[in-house]
Amino acid sequence: MIKTHPPNLVQTKSLAIYLAKILILAIIYHLAARVGLKMAYVQANTSPVWPPTGIGLAALLIFGYRLWPGISLGVLIGSLLTGAPFSLALGITIGNTLEALMAVYFLKKLVGLHNEIDRIQDVIGLILVSLACTTIGASIGTLTLMLTGNGAWQTFWAIWVTWWIGDLLGALVVAPVLLTWISLSSARLNKRLSIEACILLILLAVVTWFVFSSLPLSGVFHQAMIYVIFPFVIWAALRFEQRGATIAIFLVSGIAIWGTSQGMGPFSLESKNDSLVLLQTFMAVVALTALILAAATIERRKATDSLQQRVAELAILNESSKTFLDSFEVTSIFKTICQLAVTRLGLEVAWIETWEEGGSTIATVYGIAPDQVRGLKAQLQAYDPPQDAPQLVVRTLGVPSSATQGAKIPYSSYAVFPLLFSNRLIGTLRLLSKRKDYFTKDNQVLMQSYANLAAVAIQNSLLLDEIRRSNRQLHGLSQRLMKAQEEERLNLSRELHDESGQLLTALTVQLGLLDRSVDQPEALRQRIDVLKKTANTIQENLHKLAVNLRPASLDHLGLVTTLRQYIAEFNRQYDIPVDFEAVGMEGRRLSIDMETALFRIIQESLTNVILHAHATRVDVLLNLHNQHVVAIIEDDGIGFLDSSTGLEEHLGLFGMRERIEMLGGTFTIESSPGKGTTVRAEVPCND
Repeated sequence: MIKTHPPNLVQTKSLAIYLAKILILAIIYHLAARVGLKMAYVQANTSPVWPPTGIGLAALLIFGYRLWPGISLGVLIGSLLTGAPFSLALGITIGNTLEALMAVYFLKKLVGLHNEIDRIQDVIGLILVSLACTTIGASIGTLTLMLTGNGAWQTFWAIWVTWWIGDLLGALVVAPVLLTWISLSSARLNKRLSIEACILLILLAVVTWFVFSSLPLSGVFHQAMIYVIFPFVIWAALRFEQRGATIAIFLVSGIAIWGTSQGMGPFSLESKNDSLVLLQTFMAVVALTALILAAATIERRKATDSLQQRVAELAILNESSKTFLDSFEVTSIFKTICQLAVTRLGLEVAWIETWEEGGSTIATVYGIAPDQVRGLKAQLQAYDPPQDAPQLVVRTLGVPSSATQGAKIPYSSYAVFPLLFSNRLIGTLRLLSKRKDYFTKDNQVLMQSYANLAAVAIQNSLLLDEIRRSNRQLHGLSQRLMKAQEEERLNLSRELHDESGQLLTALTVQLGLLDRSVDQPEALRQRIDVLKKTANTIQENLHKLAVNLRPASLDHLGLVTTLRQYIAEFNRQYDIPVDFEAVGMEGRRLSIDMETALFRIIQESLTNVILHAHATRVDVLLNLHNQHVVAIIEDDGIGFLDSSTGLEEHLGLFGMRERIEMLGGTFTIESSPGKGTTVRAEVPCND
């Protein structure tokens, strides 16, 4: 059973955590303020070293604006405990709190600061915002000192500059250390780099101690030694980036402040406050140099890593394309796509779904068993894009919800990439990863490129299959055309020899007999009548043969008239009534190619009715509507199974389809046993 907590208890716990954070920030802020006030030489509440500014700025950047009361509480209590009157403590509190809030607001809204400070724009933004916003605390604090009688107006600018420099260096030295060491991911150094880091810090500490110590060396040489610090700081920035830079700055700043406050080092003047102000100016230059160098190093490394990643991705895509080119079967392509997605792209599961009329179908799976994918599909259904919609989907998983039916999915991220070719959806590539951050923007671009490449490979395979099928059909058609040509020649030969030839022979015999009957008028008339009948029969046979080859009326009188004549002759020859109707064709002529194709479709269909249908009635409709001509031939014969009729296996049907498709139309046959057959041909007519 899952334990639940009352809402009030949860709210109380959250409030307690929030108050604890405020209290901890206030304590840390107060302790840091006490350290800073130990170096307040120009005025009891003004120090050129003020780390609380950096602590407050970092706290609000990391944990949010809600912790601002911690800053106010730390300043107020700290000021009161050090003997400041309430009015002065209140003014300082307002200035320091407003300073931190304004700085965080501008850093987030204008600069878009990364807490890791891993860009040059972050460093420049931090410097500019710190320069501007620290004037708020310095101005309000100094004015409060003057107005409450705790400072003389003639010292206003000296106090203001000291206050401002202290706040500025707190923002530029302390805040980057806290931000980088808390925000950056914990990357462990190898043994070699760890030794190098230790050597660097030891050498830097020794050099800094030497520069800011009371060793007997003095004069120009001692002062010139401060420049020896820069190579070590640069070393830290270039080799260890922001963490190295910030810790180096912090180390140098700590030793230098201690030495200068003790009256040692090249910045030691008669006034300790002036000495610290001068030192803080030097530390600002060191911090600026180190932070910019480290940011530039990070940007260069990221650019190099990104370039190497792009090269690796291009290599993967190139390898994938070569692998795809070696596969010619669709099923093999599907398997290769999923396999490479898992083995080369670092995913756990990949499968492809194709769209069909009944819905989606899993074509292939790699990474888990197909049965497991079916179970996952039920849980991932709420995340799927609409069917036939080319839409990219990326989701984070692993949290039980109503969308996943309350079950925990053993993967952290899920993506659906459409497989598109010429804006036509072939299917979808579905991917699962155990990493929540796998499908980043860059990885999405890579995976979409991979999906596009896969779609091209799939389409090429489908086209290759279509070409192979078309070649088989054309090969079969060529053989059948030659066979049909020979059969047609044989039929023509038989027609001419068996019927017309015999009739001509009989005509010749009758003409010979006619010559013998010149003196017999009655016999002459009888023989002339026989000759006329024989000549008429020959004419009818030749006409029938010509019509079968191509009716002349089709060119002169048009499709409708030719069909009426042909169907009338058909009704006369065969004992099957054919009802013909033409709608919208009155006075219309189509192109000769279209009229020929439609005539042959109807002619071939009626021939098939005689040979195969055993029909008792046939209806023929020719309809012109919406710039389309539709021819429908419907009989009430015995019919056949659609699946048993492959058009490429039947020359007549295949030829009819080819005629219509050459005109940009569609050809369909609908039939079932005992329910007749319907042939439908539709072609566009733009005349």
